[in-house]
Amino acid sequence: MTGATGPGANGADPGGGAAPTVEGVTAVVLTHKRPRLAGEVTRALIDVEGFGPDRVVVVVNGSGGLDDPELESAVRTVRLDRNLGPAGGFRAGLVEAFADRATRWAYLCEDDVGLFSLPGPRVARLVGRVEAPPGNTRAADGTPVGAVVAYGRRFVGRGAHTVNVVPERDDPRAFFPVDVACWGATLVARSVVDTGVLPDPTWFFGLEDFDFFCRVRSAGFSVLLDVQAARQVAAEQTAEGRERALGRRRPTDRDEPWRAYYHARNSVALARRHGHPDWYAWHLLYSARHLQLASSRAERLAIAHGLWDGARGRMGEHPRYGRSLGELAPEPTPGQGRASPPED
Repeated sequence: MTGATGPGANGADPGGGAAPTVEGVTAVVLTHKRPRLAGEVTRALIDVEGFGPDRVVVVVNGSGGLDDPELESAVRTVRLDRNLGPAGGFRAGLVEAFADRATRWAYLCEDDVGLFSLPGPRVARLVGRVEAPPGNTRAADGTPVGAVVAYGRRFVGRGAHTVNVVPERDDPRAFFPVDVACWGATLVARSVVDTGVLPDPTWFFGLEDFDFFCRVRSAGFSVLLDVQAARQVAAEQTAEGRERALGRRRPTDRDEPWRAYYHARNSVALARRHGHPDWYAWHLLYSARHLQLASSRAERLAIAHGLWDGARGRMGEHPRYGRSLGELAPEPTPGQGRASPPED
């Protein structure tokens, strides 16, 4: 998936030509206070990936929408009364997507995923490779495929700590098993939702994606990495790479200290639900290091508060910690003034 600038800017389709027809897939775009970015992702799904507007679900998580009212009315827009976080938003999107019995896969897209250099068009060919031979939806080890992620991570035996997975160039596999992933641009199989595995809205934000993929695997499904996509965006999955990719269009993680609260709190929840007793000790060690490296007093307070609430078992949204600015105004072209920030 690429941004609205087309496939040539963020990784041209190696095969060239128009996108194949996307069949049996419904795209889900989740957005909160990012109308421009969400609009770009939605246009790319239609113009680059070949989705019909009726096969694109846009979930507006409280505030926001798309930057084009006509486009917003053309797609299947689901407006939530308030921000339910990525967990609640993608849960609503999955339910809407699979309400159509013809949908075999949901393609989940965060509203800023167009800022990464993913190859495109990719969805139709990706589904074709996953289902080869036709009708097959099993991984190499025989387990059913539950999700295919564009960039994935694996646990390394130090609590909830993970590392990015990028298979070596000489590895011939098109798919590689991983433990967890960010939402990014992810295929989720109908069978996962039919089994009852959905994002848990009590997590709200922060590691809610890790929890979902852990539960997908616990239900007997494989989580597979699209090797081609992972190699193409590998440089953008480091902390420095993310800042370079995202920083011109939206606040970076460093600019949003409120994120540290949910990461600290939900790391405790991840250990409680999916880990081992030693995960708590590892989390305390990592948290001490995060406190040392924190760039502001606000971030240090958020980490400490998250640890306290994690120990108490508090979940859900905390009114003190949330997004105020979703995206940055685009840089003006010569002769133009700076554009106004988007309205909520």
